[in-house]
Amino acid sequence: MNTTDRRDQPPIGLLLRKLDNLLNERFERTLGTRSVTRRQWQLLRILADHPAHLDALNAAVAPFLDLATGESAQQHLDPLVKLGLVTSMDDVYELTSPGGTLFDSLAEDVQTTRSLTVRGLADGEYDRTIANLQAMIANLEDDG
Repeated sequence: MNTTDRRDQPPIGLLLRKLDNLLNERFERTLGTRSVTRRQWQLLRILADHPAHLDALNAAVAPFLDLATGESAQQHLDPLVKLGLVTSMDDVYELTSPGGTLFDSLAEDVQTTRSLTVRGLADGEYDRTIANLQAMIANLEDDG
């Protein structure tokens, strides 16, 4: 790939940060109308498929947590349990009926955001973009 003259294009890091910020803002608006955070949405999404042990939930959301401060899935689950959206027994969490109803409603809104994000992309472009980003990440990880 020719990368000799990219002066007319913004740096990829800038574009990735801007996209990340816009996604975060959109999800905050989408989820915030129902007082659900993005981490809580991620946990609800996992629990919509099946009950899960706290260790599995921590592992699933670890890339999004500030582990240096001790942040864990537990902090995001506790409000959901208090609201009766999630139940817990022996550190195994499961959606309640109201939690499932909320998840279904939120899932529609989240899908609308996802559809908006990829609007105008040709068939296969999203998958190609993901593959390219994964290749760039691998290049930088391998070069360590």
